[in-house]
Amino acid sequence: MLHKSYNDICAYLAVYLDPDIDGTGNREGSVEHFIPKAQDAWMAYEWKNYLLADRRVNSTRGQEPLTCPYDLDFYPFELMLETGMIAVSEDLTPEQEEKAYEILDALGLDKEVYDAERAEYYARYKDRTREDALTNAQIARYAPFIWYEIQRQGVVIDES
Repeated sequence: MLHKSYNDICAYLAVYLDPDIDGTGNREGSVEHFIPKAQDAWMAYEWKNYLLADRRVNSTRGQEPLTCPYDLDFYPFELMLETGMIAVSEDLTPEQEEKAYEILDALGLDKEVYDAERAEYYARYKDRTREDALTNAQIARYAPFIWYEIQRQGVVIDES
Protein backbone atom coordinates (compact mmCIF):
# COMPACT_ATOMS: atom_id res chain seq x y z
CA MET A 1 0.00 0.00 0.00
CA LEU A 2 2.81 2.43 0.85
CA HIS A 3 4.55 1.75 -2.48
CA LYS A 4 1.32 2.51 -4.31
CA SER A 5 0.67 5.68 -2.29
CA TYR A 6 4.10 7.06 -3.16
CA ASN A 7 4.11 5.76 -6.75
CA ASP A 8 7.15 3.61 -5.83
CA ILE A 9 9.29 6.74 -5.30
CA CYS A 10 11.61 7.19 -2.29
CA ALA A 11 10.59 10.26 -0.31
CA TYR A 12 14.23 11.25 0.22
CA LEU A 13 16.21 10.16 -2.86
CA ALA A 14 13.28 10.80 -5.25
CA VAL A 15 14.11 7.69 -7.28
CA TYR A 16 12.12 4.57 -8.10
CA LEU A 17 12.10 1.73 -5.58
CA ASP A 18 11.28 -1.60 -7.17
CA PRO A 19 8.30 -3.06 -5.29
CA ASP A 20 9.43 -6.61 -6.13
CA ILE A 21 13.17 -6.39 -6.77
CA ASP A 22 13.92 -10.10 -7.02
CA GLY A 23 10.58 -11.65 -7.94
CA THR A 24 10.00 -12.96 -4.41
CA GLY A 25 8.20 -9.98 -2.95
CA ASN A 26 11.34 -8.42 -1.47
CA ARG A 27 11.21 -4.67 -1.64
CA GLU A 28 13.86 -1.98 -1.86
CA GLY A 29 11.69 0.39 0.11
CA SER A 30 10.87 0.45 3.78
CA VAL A 31 8.53 2.35 6.05
CA GLU A 32 10.11 5.53 7.33
CA HIS A 33 8.59 7.01 10.46
CA PHE A 34 9.74 10.60 10.07
CA ILE A 35 8.75 11.19 13.68
CA PRO A 36 10.77 8.32 15.20
CA LYS A 37 8.93 5.61 17.11
CA ALA A 38 11.32 6.11 20.03
CA GLN A 39 10.22 9.73 20.33
CA ASP A 40 6.46 9.21 19.97
CA ALA A 41 5.32 5.58 20.02
CA TRP A 42 1.73 6.50 19.10
CA MET A 43 2.91 8.00 15.82
CA ALA A 44 4.15 4.55 14.77
CA TYR A 45 0.53 3.76 13.89
CA GLU A 46 -0.35 7.01 12.13
CA TRP A 47 -0.49 6.82 8.34
CA LYS A 48 0.52 10.50 8.09
CA ASN A 49 3.83 9.58 9.76
CA TYR A 50 4.75 7.01 7.10
CA LEU A 51 7.01 7.69 4.16
CA LEU A 52 8.40 5.31 1.57
CA ALA A 53 12.17 5.36 1.90
CA ASP A 54 15.09 3.47 0.45
CA ARG A 55 16.22 0.93 3.07
CA ARG A 56 19.77 2.32 3.04
CA VAL A 57 18.61 5.88 3.70
CA ASN A 58 16.17 4.77 6.35
CA SER A 59 18.89 2.87 8.21
CA THR A 60 21.22 5.90 8.11
CA ARG A 61 19.14 8.38 10.03
CA GLY A 62 19.09 8.45 13.78
CA GLN A 63 16.29 9.10 16.24
CA GLU A 64 16.14 12.86 15.81
CA PRO A 65 12.91 14.19 14.34
CA LEU A 66 13.20 15.31 10.76
CA THR A 67 11.10 17.63 8.66
CA CYS A 68 8.90 15.68 6.29
CA PRO A 69 10.15 16.47 2.76
CA TYR A 70 6.56 16.90 1.58
CA ASP A 71 6.03 19.62 4.18
CA LEU A 72 8.76 21.85 2.76
CA ASP A 73 7.60 24.88 0.81
CA PHE A 74 10.94 25.10 -1.02
CA TYR A 75 13.23 22.76 -2.95
CA PRO A 76 16.35 22.30 -0.81
CA PHE A 77 18.86 20.76 -3.21
CA GLU A 78 20.52 21.22 -6.57
CA LEU A 79 22.10 18.47 -8.64
CA MET A 80 25.26 18.35 -10.70
CA LEU A 81 23.90 16.08 -13.40
CA GLU A 82 27.16 14.60 -14.72
CA THR A 83 28.50 13.62 -11.29
CA GLY A 84 25.22 13.06 -9.45
CA MET A 85 26.47 15.17 -6.56
CA ILE A 86 23.90 17.22 -4.68
CA ALA A 87 24.37 20.46 -2.83
CA VAL A 88 22.16 22.68 -0.75
CA SER A 89 20.52 25.22 -3.02
CA GLU A 90 22.10 28.67 -2.97
CA ASP A 91 18.76 30.50 -3.12
CA LEU A 92 17.54 29.62 0.36
CA THR A 93 16.85 31.75 3.40
CA PRO A 94 19.06 31.02 6.43
CA GLU A 95 16.21 29.02 8.03
CA GLN A 96 15.64 27.00 4.87
CA GLU A 97 19.37 26.39 4.51
CA GLU A 98 19.54 25.08 8.08
CA LYS A 99 16.69 22.61 7.39
CA ALA A 100 18.31 21.52 4.13
CA TYR A 101 21.62 20.75 5.86
CA GLU A 102 19.79 18.88 8.63
CA ILE A 103 18.12 16.66 6.03
CA LEU A 104 21.33 16.19 4.03
CA ASP A 105 23.39 15.28 7.09
CA ALA A 106 20.79 13.12 8.84
CA LEU A 107 20.12 11.00 5.77
CA GLY A 108 23.54 11.00 4.14
CA LEU A 109 22.01 11.98 0.80
CA ASP A 110 25.42 13.13 -0.42
CA LYS A 111 27.06 9.71 -0.08
CA GLU A 112 29.10 8.58 -3.08
CA VAL A 113 26.83 5.59 -3.69
CA TYR A 114 23.83 7.89 -4.19
CA ASP A 115 25.89 10.28 -6.33
CA ALA A 116 26.84 7.35 -8.57
CA GLU A 117 23.23 6.21 -8.85
CA ARG A 118 22.02 9.70 -9.77
CA ALA A 119 24.84 10.07 -12.31
CA GLU A 120 23.90 6.71 -13.84
CA TYR A 121 20.28 7.77 -14.26
CA TYR A 122 21.44 10.91 -16.06
CA ALA A 123 23.90 8.96 -18.22
CA ARG A 124 21.07 6.62 -19.26
CA TYR A 125 18.98 9.66 -20.15
CA LYS A 126 21.71 11.59 -21.96
CA ASP A 127 23.10 8.71 -24.06
CA ARG A 128 20.20 7.60 -26.24
CA THR A 129 22.37 4.93 -27.92
CA ARG A 130 22.42 2.81 -24.76
CA GLU A 131 20.26 -0.27 -24.66
CA ASP A 132 18.92 0.88 -21.27
CA ALA A 133 18.44 4.54 -22.32
CA LEU A 134 15.67 6.51 -20.62
CA THR A 135 13.16 8.75 -22.40
CA ASN A 136 11.82 11.99 -20.94
CA ALA A 137 8.74 10.17 -19.66
CA GLN A 138 10.82 7.37 -18.15
CA ILE A 139 13.25 9.62 -16.28
CA ALA A 140 10.31 11.69 -15.04
CA ARG A 141 8.72 8.48 -13.74
CA TYR A 142 11.79 6.76 -12.28
CA ALA A 143 13.89 9.71 -11.11
CA PRO A 144 11.70 12.79 -10.58
CA PHE A 145 14.41 14.84 -8.83
CA ILE A 146 16.79 14.27 -11.74
CA TRP A 147 14.02 15.17 -14.21
CA TYR A 148 13.31 18.34 -12.23
CA GLU A 149 16.99 19.29 -12.47
CA ILE A 150 17.16 18.42 -16.19
CA GLN A 151 14.29 20.84 -16.74
CA ARG A 152 15.64 23.51 -14.37
CA GLN A 153 19.03 23.39 -16.06
CA GLY A 154 17.51 23.49 -19.54
CA VAL A 155 19.00 20.26 -20.89
CA VAL A 156 15.80 18.46 -21.85
CA ILE A 157 16.29 16.29 -24.93
CA ASP A 158 13.83 17.11 -27.71
CA GLU A 159 12.06 13.86 -28.58
CA SER A 160 9.96 15.21 -31.45
